[in-house]
Amino acid sequence: MGPQGFDDVGWTSGVGQPSYPYVAWGTAFFDMDNDTWLDILVANGHVYPQIDTLETGPRYREPLLLHRNNRDGTFDEVSKESGLAALPLHSRRGAAFGDVFNTGNIDVLLLNVGEPPSLLKNMNANGYHRVLFKLIGTKSNRAAIGARVTIRSAGVKQFSEVRGGGSYLSQNDLRLHFGLSTAKKMESVEIRWPSGKVETLENVAADAIYIIVEGSGIRTTTPLPPPAGGATNGAH
Repeated sequence: MGPQGFDDVGWTSGVGQPSYPYVAWGTAFFDMDNDTWLDILVANGHVYPQIDTLETGPRYREPLLLHRNNRDGTFDEVSKESGLAALPLHSRRGAAFGDVFNTGNIDVLLLNVGEPPSLLKNMNANGYHRVLFKLIGTKSNRAAIGARVTIRSAGVKQFSEVRGGGSYLSQNDLRLHFGLSTAKKMESVEIRWPSGKVETLENVAADAIYIIVEGSGIRTTTPLPPPAGGATNGAH
């Protein structure tokens, strides 16, 4: 049996340095550009408005951080390239992630203290394929909390789990989203329901929202817009 435990790789991964001056709240891994690799968004905001009375140092309103996965265990902070650095500063708390506009891209809803929330629409248009699964339990709980989906596409294995709750005081979209890169289908989709039942679907096409009912397979299929190409990745 190999070594057990954890190594702190915040600094060597490139995530620690950009976040060092800020107070982080809503945070999650999500595939912002559908390339199969999970990126990280962090909502920041200081706790005390009185911090602004100091001549120098931290401010109450802080910027967002977006860490793009380099596919080698490191991340680049790309809030400027994505357009997030140009947004007004807020003291942010919760961040909820989901495909609000049913485009196949994950959007983000942010809670700003004492101000209206911000909705970030993901404008990614790199042409990569994607899929969403909405699970409905029958023997399991209806929301399928605890269900795990494992997909295999073009030699890449991914999995995700339906979770109740998310980052700070936030609930993410219960639908599971997977970026598929250039793969137009999934060779297999395995669903492990909380009841213990395991179902496997084969040769499932990309670029759709599937509603899957426990014990009954795919109930409905809603096509996503065709993947668009030529634009720059980002959220605005």
